[in-house]
Amino acid sequence: MAMKVKIIEAEDRCVVVPYGKIDTSTSEDFKAAMYEAMGYSNCIELDLSEALYISSSGLRVIIDVAKKLDEGGSFKITHVNSEIMEVFDMTGIDDIVTVEPEELQGGSNIKALFFDVDGTLLSHKQGIIPQSAIDAIHAAQARGVKAIIATGRDIVELDKLPIHDVDFDAYLTLNGNICLDSDRKMFDGNPIDPGEVEVLVSIFKAGRIPFVLIGQDKRYINYVDDVVINTQLQTHGTIPEVGEYHGETIYQCLAFVDASVRQRLEHMLDHCTITSWNDTGIDIIAKTGGKDAGIQKFLDREGITRSHIMAFGDGENDRPMLEYAAIGVAMGNGVEKLKAIADYITTSVDDDGIANALRHFEIID
Repeated sequence: MAMKVKIIEAEDRCVVVPYGKIDTSTSEDFKAAMYEAMGYSNCIELDLSEALYISSSGLRVIIDVAKKLDEGGSFKITHVNSEIMEVFDMTGIDDIVTVEPEELQGGSNIKALFFDVDGTLLSHKQGIIPQSAIDAIHAAQARGVKAIIATGRDIVELDKLPIHDVDFDAYLTLNGNICLDSDRKMFDGNPIDPGEVEVLVSIFKAGRIPFVLIGQDKRYINYVDDVVINTQLQTHGTIPEVGEYHGETIYQCLAFVDASVRQRLEHMLDHCTITSWNDTGIDIIAKTGGKDAGIQKFLDREGITRSHIMAFGDGENDRPMLEYAAIGVAMGNGVEKLKAIADYITTSVDDDGIANALRHFEIID
């Protein structure tokens, strides 16, 4: 898939804006865009406001461009997020190119809010969305701010949860791999590589571990045991029906396993990434997917940039979207690894965490 890159010609410079991940699969597109920009001007600004991260392939392009513009030109990199700044610091990129970190935006700039469900919107203690969160989201929407769900669950499971007191503007389900509008109609998706699906289906059919395959409209498990039952009880999840694979497109898999089995799966699967949502529950999705990728699809559709979004989460699979958003908010009840990278830590879901954060950033009164 080609990388989206904007090239903007200004009076005194040419601005290049790459979207998403700058890695091995996109570096050639990135390089082509940078070379095209140098054909227009010898003063280049690389705007990374829409970039998620950069790998060594992208760094080589930056070093190459810096060398070419060393005499008779200028090159600066702007709106660099904290993760990419760490890479630049480690590799000394900021010694050869002027680098300007992104600034944390105030609430008045926020146009869209993205919410994880379990432990963020939905209190497992109360079994509902706290009324303070419902009122706060309604108040934000009344000011024109969109509210979007970003969850590892599918729409079938979401419909069984008590979350219907808010009319959300979109639903990014299966960790952003199926994107639904406010009417629950799919506007984009990111299935798992068909070759990898063959391996996943083999795991499903072997029946050594409880394993779930999830398509656009259906999810099914190979068998149910006490681990499945206990895990789903802890997270207010429903147990899929036992079923068979019939060749449909797969967008996500679940496995009910311990840490050692998760590690083996991570080593085995080349084109998938794994995140945990419980001590015995994991999501398996395409490496090109994730909540951050789903958010970008929504932003492209709505014409919003990531500098105008806020994301709320509490778990491991929320990290990509908190790092991607201009403001990433970790719930007080969230895991410590998420709090460590958050821009702001609010109170717990049971202590008005969403409302308190939205007031803190003056999105609501």
